Amino acid sequence: MRPEASAYADAPPLRIPAEPSRPARVRTEPGRPVRGRTSLARTLTSIVLGSVVVITLVVIAGMVLGVWRFTVISTGSMRPTLNPGDVAVLTSESTADLKQGQIVAFHPPGEPQLTVLHRVFSIQRVSNGLIIQTKGDANNTTDQWHARIVAKTVWREAAKAPKVGYLAVWSHQRAVRLIVLVPLD
Repeated sequence: MRPEASAYADAPPLRIPAEPSRPARVRTEPGRPVRGRTSLARTLTSIVLGSVVVITLVVIAGMVLGVWRFTVISTGSMRPTLNPGDVAVLTSESTADLKQGQIVAFHPPGEPQLTVLHRVFSIQRVSNGLIIQTKGDANNTTDQWHARIVAKTVWREAAKAPKVGYLAVWSHQRAVRLIVLVPLD
């Protein structure tokens, strides 16, 4: 049996007074956080996400425009300067300004798919470019090749982001690739 609605129709709504020093906080739904905290969290989230988007766009624009490149260090030949997992930020520099001691990216003779990042040990200026000899900081001897640079510019290491590239280095290990390919039951 249903109670008569008319018995309560004329009753005023129940009001609970707020403390005089604090305004009442209203929950939008039971179990939902208070609006003030929600708006702060949303604002902070928006700022963080917006910053990530802006940084990503700047990085991509710089790469597209040829201002910089990034390469993940996968070997220990440049320790302690560059360690496996570091990301080297490369900027373009005129070959005329190249100096002994700078770290440059180049393709060793006969290996166009391989990019090596080593320190310039010696420079020989020839009529159609440069011939450089390089050495990894952790290596005891200079590299066995002499790299010929015929371009007007060379990519040199300008900065590094330590440990940012660990995921890339880790994913290139054979054991990791096998584990990823084998389904786990």
